[in-house]
Amino acid sequence: MSRLGILLAGALALGLTACGGPGQAEDGAEPGMASAQQELTQYCGLNCPSGQHPTAYLCSSSCGSFCTNTNNAVQCDNNTGSSFTSCGTTCPSPYRVTSTYGSYNCSKIIPYLTGNNTVICTL
Repeated sequence: MSRLGILLAGALALGLTACGGPGQAEDGAEPGMASAQQELTQYCGLNCPSGQHPTAYLCSSSCGSFCTNTNNAVQCDNNTGSSFTSCGTTCPSPYRVTSTYGSYNCSKIIPYLTGNNTVICTL
């Protein structure tokens, strides 16, 4: 495997917890606690369907072109619970932003650019 491939695989593995992956907070649980019933869905493109929020952006070979400067897939989760972590700068109604920070896995652009791109949404 090429050095870039190893780097991308490592970043993806790390990213599953950094932007609300399996370690996503749910119903007031600590952000590092995983939910056994959580189901994440991956879509080609960078948008989640209504009722879901992005938890990570990634490069997926099943979505076509090689990712040079921009990711081509999004990992989404349902807008449920009293709080959740979402990529972006806003929360879906009726949730409100209670915290913001920067995360490599919530960057649509490769490589990660500095700045806040992740929010914690709370009812």
